[in-house]
Amino acid sequence: MKKLIFLFIMIFFFTPAGCFQRADVIKDLHDLRQEHSYYQPGAAETAEVLTPQMQARMDEDYNIIYFSVWYQPEPFHALTDRVLHDFERFKRRPGYGENKRRHSREWLRKLEANASLNNYPNALYPAITTRNTNLRILPTQGAHFNSPDGEGSGWPFDNLQRSSVAANTPIFVCHVSADKSWALIETNFTFGWIPIEDSARVDADFIKKWETGSYAAITVNETSIYNEHGNFILRASIGHIFPLAGKTPGYLEILVAVADANSNAVIKRGFVAQEHAAPKPLLFTPASAAKIADELIGEPYGWGGLYGNRDCSAMTRDFFAPFGIWLPRHSADQVTEVGNYIDLRGLAPEEKEQLILEKGIPYLTLLWHRGHVMLYIGNESGRALIFHNVWGIRTKDEDGNTGRKIIGQAVITTLRPGYELNNIDERDGYMLDRMAAMNVLVPYQAWPR
Repeated sequence: MKKLIFLFIMIFFFTPAGCFQRADVIKDLHDLRQEHSYYQPGAAETAEVLTPQMQARMDEDYNIIYFSVWYQPEPFHALTDRVLHDFERFKRRPGYGENKRRHSREWLRKLEANASLNNYPNALYPAITTRNTNLRILPTQGAHFNSPDGEGSGWPFDNLQRSSVAANTPIFVCHVSADKSWALIETNFTFGWIPIEDSARVDADFIKKWETGSYAAITVNETSIYNEHGNFILRASIGHIFPLAGKTPGYLEILVAVADANSNAVIKRGFVAQEHAAPKPLLFTPASAAKIADELIGEPYGWGGLYGNRDCSAMTRDFFAPFGIWLPRHSADQVTEVGNYIDLRGLAPEEKEQLILEKGIPYLTLLWHRGHVMLYIGNESGRALIFHNVWGIRTKDEDGNTGRKIIGQAVITTLRPGYELNNIDERDGYMLDRMAAMNVLVPYQAWPR
């Protein structure tokens, strides 16, 4: 018996860790190497697909859309009926707060009174964000959950979170609340309420100096930007864009907007390490695509950009930003409003995967099913691989109770993540079963023949 115990101990301690699969990790994460540089396509596969000339045209379009809010005379996204609808839908379902207690009618009545929408819109001026901030559906930092608990209806799915917004993003202020502490603003991709101290007004002179035509894109998450004295100014991540002012040894010199005492934007000089940023557009190559994606892999899931993290569509949007490729914010819009849409509905799962393998271009193709968008990254042993930031896989136990097998991060998987689970909710099936569309983001004439 002692010999058996000793043998077991020796096997347990000296067997490589990779031979054991963690029970809380789906098989794809155990089997597939979570490193993009390992899968990056050969140069021949992408060299002629997205040429520098094509990238320059896409980047020009990116800049036009990005700065468009500074030239609009009235709301484009935040139309009156949409703003009013945001309040009406929460009257029908008051939900639960961050304390897990049900919201009262008075809670919403106070928010509606402070919004003071009877004279909407009351502002109409261009501005810029001066901090990393969040677009809220109602003017409050408080949360709204469908239930106090639950894998898909409670935390972290705050129904009042629309999107995060990077510091120094051009915005258009539509309306200011009665207490002047909240601003209803538009970005180039959506609208929502932000604390008014997170923004500063810009004028024509500021805009002229800011739109230099030359920009720097952040290429490393959680990058610090410093002033000329080495003091911290703000933190930036992939997807953040700044005017490029020049280069110094080891650093890119950029323009940074801060608010003065009167809440007007003024321009300061900032410095970011050259290894953390690059002139936009960053040349799209297999190596550069893998580098940006590897910066994003493993990042925690962040519903609507909460806690400085990303959800599925924020990740794809930010991935393409350094390359000068603009995407909308919403997952469905990303596959329908740009690029080349291919409908996958009506096909058998095997036919869908075959079409993805035939038509998809690694790191330039989006895949979509309702509520979720993914980046196609290539072929591994005849299987399509995807990169996505995903919350989890819907499950159902023997008693009919639904739940989630939590993934909660940006991962590389097949189109059937969780295929080994015996309790997948049959109403959902595998991800491939629900796949509805793909979108190749390069001009059709550039597709490989």
